[in-house]
Amino acid sequence: MSKSATGSPQPLKCSAARFVEVEFPRQLRPRLVIEFGDGLSLLLEDREAVPLAAGFIAAFRNHLAAKGGIQC
Repeated sequence: MSKSATGSPQPLKCSAARFVEVEFPRQLRPRLVIEFGDGLSLLLEDREAVPLAAGFIAAFRNHLAAKGGIQC
């Protein structure tokens, strides 16, 4: 599925979002896990990480599109 260079990317469909507890040395804090198809998961420490995660998702989608890969 190829896209034109000027076309807007289609919305990325999230397959799961849930809060989990991740154990790090000396602390246990809830984190947000966002899972996408094909095994991509993001672990966000807090809401300040959301813009960074959004940038990563956009770059990852552009990378897949440039390689002619599947759309996520």
